[in-house]
Amino acid sequence: MAWSILAWWRADREYFRACRLLRAGKPGEAVKAFDRVIAAFPKHARAHAQRGLALAAAGRAGEGVRAARRADELAPKNHAPLLFLGEIHYDAGQYEEARKAFSAAARLDPENRLVQTWLGLSLFALGRRDQGAELLREHLRYGYAPAEARVLVLAERYLWEHREQARALEDQLTPDEGGREESPGGLALRLISAVRGGVLWPLARLRGKATAAMLAAEEAMSVGKWERAVAALRRAEAAGAAADAVALALGQVYLEQGKPEAAAEQLARLPEEARREPELAALVAAALFETGRYEEAREPLAIAARQYNREYAPCYFRGLCEIALGQPRAAREWFAQAAERLNPQIAEKRLEEMLRVMGDAGQAEQRKT
Repeated sequence: MAWSILAWWRADREYFRACRLLRAGKPGEAVKAFDRVIAAFPKHARAHAQRGLALAAAGRAGEGVRAARRADELAPKNHAPLLFLGEIHYDAGQYEEARKAFSAAARLDPENRLVQTWLGLSLFALGRRDQGAELLREHLRYGYAPAEARVLVLAERYLWEHREQARALEDQLTPDEGGREESPGGLALRLISAVRGGVLWPLARLRGKATAAMLAAEEAMSVGKWERAVAALRRAEAAGAAADAVALALGQVYLEQGKPEAAAEQLARLPEEARREPELAALVAAALFETGRYEEAREPLAIAARQYNREYAPCYFRGLCEIALGQPRAAREWFAQAAERLNPQIAEKRLEEMLRVMGDAGQAEQRKT
């Protein structure tokens, strides 16, 4: 008996270690750890189920399906193996198989909101929008991050295809510091507000090198007098003010004016090492993204995402860059990161906007016919 208890304790410790590896983004190592658990206890249903997720995350979806099915055989009254099975099918784009698994899980645990959310996602992906939307509206607000990530990906894919109709969405979503900021705008405007507040490479660092004209430009910028600021900055440059300070300030002003090409031109004058500083990289990324230079915007957005780990915008716009460059798998990973930084209400807004755009598109098609 003592040996059996010790063996179980060791297997349980190994099981939780495997789960930590999976959460840490090391699915290959997690699979090996789950294998050790199952070698000791072949009927460990939880280990089989989690191993299925790890296999799928490692790019071995077929093996993941078999592992989840084995877990279901071992624990036929538990909804979790079927939930994991559905997730594996969903992420593989096998939406009908996912729906079957989620439906079976819902029959075992009808009150489980996570199961209902996943069922809604699969119905939505199958084109059964009314049924899927009803479930998502009812259950998404409970804030399950993995489901929110899928909603975000689904919404972005559709909204990108209908971007002309969906431009108003950016004015509704304001995720500064995790979705609590109230002011609207795109990436440039969000980051510019930080510049003015002293977060992004503040001009205060450059004082002492600047002339009175530079100070006049800073004053004009603080009250939104952009043309006056540009004129003052030109005077400052002619008077010998620090070139870096002038270029940075002009880049900021031109972004505020909605002139991203001019902003990018000015920011390109800065040393490459400075442009890669985390704070300044965000500003550079804004200018590049707004001009459609998605390939160039990738790296500064990644730098900004690492620096501002509670801000969703760099991840979100990096995802859009990947879509524009024809890299949907990479986009999905960035959108998943963005979803982790969002309030649940943001995901709900995206769902609502997607439904609205779908409705508008459907009505347009009906009018054509």
